Amino acid sequence: MDYKKSYLMLQIGVLGGAVIVFIGLLLVSKGIVVGNVLSVIGLVCMFGGLMQAFLFFKCPHCGRRFNIRGKRFSYCPSCGKKLDFDDIKL
Repeated sequence: MDYKKSYLMLQIGVLGGAVIVFIGLLLVSKGIVVGNVLSVIGLVCMFGGLMQAFLFFKCPHCGRRFNIRGKRFSYCPSCGKKLDFDDIKL
Protein backbone atom coordinates (compact mmCIF):
# COMPACT_ATOMS: atom_id res chain seq x y z
CA MET A 1 0.00 0.00 0.00
CA ASP A 2 1.32 3.45 -0.79
CA TYR A 3 1.39 6.51 1.45
CA LYS A 4 -1.58 8.17 -0.29
CA LYS A 5 -3.94 5.24 0.30
CA SER A 6 -2.66 4.90 3.84
CA TYR A 7 -3.32 8.58 4.54
CA LEU A 8 -6.85 8.29 3.16
CA MET A 9 -7.54 5.17 5.22
CA LEU A 10 -6.19 6.93 8.31
CA GLN A 11 -8.55 9.86 7.80
CA ILE A 12 -11.57 7.63 7.10
CA GLY A 13 -10.79 5.31 10.01
CA VAL A 14 -10.29 8.01 12.61
CA LEU A 15 -13.05 10.38 11.51
CA GLY A 16 -15.54 7.63 10.70
CA GLY A 17 -14.74 5.81 13.92
CA ALA A 18 -15.21 9.00 15.94
CA VAL A 19 -18.64 9.55 14.37
CA ILE A 20 -19.65 5.94 15.13
CA VAL A 21 -18.43 6.28 18.75
CA PHE A 22 -20.39 9.53 19.12
CA ILE A 23 -23.58 7.91 17.79
CA GLY A 24 -23.03 4.94 20.08
CA LEU A 25 -22.62 7.17 23.10
CA LEU A 26 -25.78 9.08 22.21
CA LEU A 27 -27.69 5.79 22.01
CA VAL A 28 -26.29 4.62 25.34
CA SER A 29 -27.36 7.86 27.00
CA LYS A 30 -30.90 7.19 25.77
CA GLY A 31 -30.82 3.69 27.30
CA ILE A 32 -30.35 1.72 24.06
CA VAL A 33 -27.96 -1.19 24.62
CA VAL A 34 -26.85 -1.38 20.97
CA GLY A 35 -24.97 1.86 21.57
CA ASN A 36 -22.28 -0.05 23.46
CA VAL A 37 -21.69 -2.26 20.45
CA LEU A 38 -21.52 0.76 18.14
CA SER A 39 -19.03 2.46 20.43
CA VAL A 40 -16.76 -0.58 20.39
CA ILE A 41 -17.02 -0.83 16.59
CA GLY A 42 -16.08 2.85 16.31
CA LEU A 43 -13.07 2.38 18.57
CA VAL A 44 -11.94 -0.61 16.49
CA CYS A 45 -12.22 1.51 13.31
CA MET A 46 -10.15 4.27 14.89
CA PHE A 47 -7.52 1.85 16.15
CA GLY A 48 -7.39 0.08 12.77
CA GLY A 49 -6.85 3.35 10.96
CA LEU A 50 -4.01 4.27 13.29
CA MET A 51 -2.35 0.85 13.08
CA GLN A 52 -2.38 0.69 9.28
CA ALA A 53 -0.92 4.22 9.18
CA PHE A 54 1.84 3.08 11.53
CA LEU A 55 2.65 0.27 9.09
CA PHE A 56 2.17 1.93 5.70
CA PHE A 57 2.32 5.74 6.01
CA LYS A 58 5.98 6.18 5.08
CA CYS A 59 8.13 7.74 2.39
CA PRO A 60 8.26 5.70 -0.83
CA HIS A 61 11.85 6.84 -1.36
CA CYS A 62 13.65 6.45 1.97
CA GLY A 63 11.11 4.36 3.92
CA ARG A 64 10.97 6.60 7.01
CA ARG A 65 7.61 6.91 8.71
CA PHE A 66 5.71 10.16 8.45
CA ASN A 67 4.25 12.00 11.42
CA ILE A 68 0.50 11.33 11.39
CA ARG A 69 -0.28 14.30 13.63
CA GLY A 70 0.93 16.97 11.25
CA LYS A 71 -0.42 18.49 8.06
CA ARG A 72 0.19 17.04 4.64
CA PHE A 73 3.50 18.11 3.21
CA SER A 74 4.99 18.40 -0.27
CA TYR A 75 8.42 16.98 0.50
CA CYS A 76 9.68 14.16 2.70
CA PRO A 77 11.06 15.61 5.96
CA SER A 78 13.90 13.06 5.92
CA CYS A 79 15.18 12.76 2.34
CA GLY A 80 13.63 15.88 0.76
CA LYS A 81 12.06 14.06 -2.22
CA LYS A 82 8.81 15.41 -3.66
CA LEU A 83 5.54 13.82 -2.52
CA ASP A 84 2.19 14.14 -4.24
CA PHE A 85 -0.71 14.52 -1.80
CA ASP A 86 -2.62 16.81 -4.19
CA ASP A 87 -4.90 14.15 -5.66
CA ILE A 88 -6.23 12.99 -2.26
CA LYS A 89 -9.68 14.40 -1.49
CA LEU A 90 -11.65 13.66 1.64
